[in-house]
Amino acid sequence: MQWLPQKSSRRCASLSVLSVAMALSACASSGSGPAAATTESAVAQVSELAKVEPVASEEEINAVIASVDDKVEEDDDEGETESAAVGDEISHATSQKIPLELNDEVQHWITYFSGKDRERFQRFMERGERFRPQITAVLRDQGMPTEIYYQAMIESGFSSAATSRASAVGVWQFMRETGRRYGLRIDNYVDERRDPMRSTIAASLYLKDLYNVFQSWYLAMAAYNAGENRILSSIMRAKTRDFWEIARARALPEETLNYVPKFLAATTIGHDPQKFGFARLNFDALPQLVSVPVPSPVRLADVAAISGVTLAALREYNPHLIRGITPPGVSTYRIWVPIDQAAALEGKSETLTALRVKGVSPVTALVAANLRPQYHTVARGETLAKVAALYGLSVRQLKQTNHLRSNRLTRGTRLLLEANPDDKRLAAALKQYKVREGDSLRSIARHFGVSIGSLKRMNGLRRNGVATGQVLKVEDRRG
Repeated sequence: MQWLPQKSSRRCASLSVLSVAMALSACASSGSGPAAATTESAVAQVSELAKVEPVASEEEINAVIASVDDKVEEDDDEGETESAAVGDEISHATSQKIPLELNDEVQHWITYFSGKDRERFQRFMERGERFRPQITAVLRDQGMPTEIYYQAMIESGFSSAATSRASAVGVWQFMRETGRRYGLRIDNYVDERRDPMRSTIAASLYLKDLYNVFQSWYLAMAAYNAGENRILSSIMRAKTRDFWEIARARALPEETLNYVPKFLAATTIGHDPQKFGFARLNFDALPQLVSVPVPSPVRLADVAAISGVTLAALREYNPHLIRGITPPGVSTYRIWVPIDQAAALEGKSETLTALRVKGVSPVTALVAANLRPQYHTVARGETLAKVAALYGLSVRQLKQTNHLRSNRLTRGTRLLLEANPDDKRLAAALKQYKVREGDSLRSIARHFGVSIGSLKRMNGLRRNGVATGQVLKVEDRRG
């Protein structure tokens, strides 16, 4: 899958971003602390970074996508040459922009990834190969070090369906507010955080802004993980902008302390997987895709019938169309289709215009497109029978999928409607746990690698107390 976007026309950073960078230069030199007033000013300006107007619009993202089509055929002619050069380019970018350090912390994660975590890491590498041309093309176009490709591996294992406990979504694990600020559409019909192309563009813009602030790729990546304020605070506490010195001062959260070493370990292994004992990568390459504007809103099922692309394939290429329908509120919307079927679809614009869905509602769209969301949150007064009927399921199916023994539902409970066939791990990980004497929500959450909040939401709990013998629904995230 290869897209080659042109550079988008946008400023590199907002004025508040640049002023923060200047403040950091003045107040955070290695080994010396800032004046109190300067510190307060810098903190205030980083706080403003999250409040400024969007630095990239949906239109800018779409402009980049629209430019793809003019270059696809050229890229197809040069595909083999470009693919062969990816490894060399990543190595060159590493030596030029991101120092590929190898210290005890990085070596620890190399050992872990190539040992205990070998099977999962192999799976991540193979999944990523399907998206590598796309991600590296965008990074290269935006003037970014192309080895940042491996940051997506650390974020999500290259899964468009990935959702964190904090509700970060997609390959680049964008939070809703940040995604929207960088031009991604997120609503009841579309979640462009799940689109590998659009989310990579947004991630490039965000990381570029973070680098402009902190003048360090290590700190930019750390800020991507923990937030700008947290990293600025860590710089002030440790009185240095050296990531490793900040780490040694334990001035970062544990997850962020490991984030950069994990990235460096993944990059090191990715340069030569077989050197670290990994098997030859085995993956199904995606066809070359191009974006085609279609009238909106239209059902993917109708697009499939007209284009000859199967509905299953359209869902795979457009995972961000969460209700199987292009979004209302726009006259056209670009979807991804194989290049050899794009021309046929472009000639069917009038036919698709006549098939536009009018007065579409979320439930209507679900039924019409024969799709379901992954979860349903129980509202006041809802019963299992009512929820089952809403999504065309049986009460028995709902109970089996969610390991329920009774028909009672509590407001706020999240019901898994149907296990994603592409993520059998999730279905297998759902289980019930019987509370033992001495257990607490905190100890149970820690045991299964989930948050207390997710345990409470999944089980409809309003308080933190649990009783011996109580059965809880949990998602096992260990390993």
